[in-house]
Amino acid sequence: MRLLIDIALFASVAALASAADAQMPVPRWQSEDGATSIKLRGRVMLDFADVDWSSPTTGAPSDTSEFRTARMGIEARHGDFKLVAEFDFASDNTAANDVYLSYASPVGDFRAGHFKTMNSLDELTSGRFTTFMERGLATDLFHLDRRIGLSYTWHGHGVVASAGIFGGRMDDNFRFAEADDTSALAARLTWSGEHAGTRVHVGASWRQLDYARQGTRIRSYPQAHLSNRFAAADYRSDAAPGRAISSDFTGIEAALVRGPFHVQAEYARLSLDGPPGNPDFGGVYIQAGWFITGETRAYKAAKGVFGRTTPARDVNEGGYGAFEVAARYDVTDMGDASLGEMRATTLGMNWYPLDHVRVTANYVAAELDAPAFTETSDALQLRLQLDW
Repeated sequence: MRLLIDIALFASVAALASAADAQMPVPRWQSEDGATSIKLRGRVMLDFADVDWSSPTTGAPSDTSEFRTARMGIEARHGDFKLVAEFDFASDNTAANDVYLSYASPVGDFRAGHFKTMNSLDELTSGRFTTFMERGLATDLFHLDRRIGLSYTWHGHGVVASAGIFGGRMDDNFRFAEADDTSALAARLTWSGEHAGTRVHVGASWRQLDYARQGTRIRSYPQAHLSNRFAAADYRSDAAPGRAISSDFTGIEAALVRGPFHVQAEYARLSLDGPPGNPDFGGVYIQAGWFITGETRAYKAAKGVFGRTTPARDVNEGGYGAFEVAARYDVTDMGDASLGEMRATTLGMNWYPLDHVRVTANYVAAELDAPAFTETSDALQLRLQLDW
């Protein structure tokens, strides 16, 4: 019954998205002079999965479907100011996503509110436009997330430089308050250029995070949210290894786009301060994709991230939309927590029938190869996605 309800809800919203792509009116208002505008924004992602889970300590997952996200919000603009307020209604508690005010000044862009720290190409690329259903292992393991803060970004001549100061994450249920007393500093520098039809992107980012009293856990889903999490490295206040006081994240990123082919890779390292030996964790992934139908993966040079790929001929124009195949290999060293290596191999296919609709199929084979035990997750996943 739950599955039928989920599909019915998704189909209803998909009909609205199809109508929007067919040039029917979308919920928005604009002043006569064009200086002020307000529009609704949101996204829905409905996931299905068949997971083969093996672990000596944890039973198999029971859920086979979920709304991975169900967001609704507004975007308002007046001159050089922009207000975004978007919340996720997929869980019992309404969670804040992007909730911020930004100002595009002559010397750079300022932002205040709740938004992502400036770390990782994969993390900063919207989940609507990432190649796979889930991002690389390090983004989950190292808790790259949104926080209440203030940032500054400058871009020009292919360079994007940004830095910010942050407090904790925003509390649930529309309360603009910190959910914890952590704090962070973050910065990112990227360069991109295009020559002879080839786009190249390189960059690096850093984050210093103070965990305050609670410490942290280093854990991740095996790139399948309907699977279980792999065993955690626990550095909270009551854990035997000792509490983590702070951490330093460093990341290096690179990408290349040439015609329908694209490749992307990142290396990330997290160094903890507090537990004996100050453990380090390092991870790297590499992925490649190819648009069978000839499209090119879109890139936003002013932000140093990937954007929306538009089908050359969508189904409303009598075409078949865009088709993309991709593969990724991801590995993280968990040796300092006596958890060996975490590895994941992902094969995927994306179908973009319309600009704002995507169907994704992923197969993920993941393994945590610890010295004392092994956990594995083999997941076949399907996502129905739309945004507006």
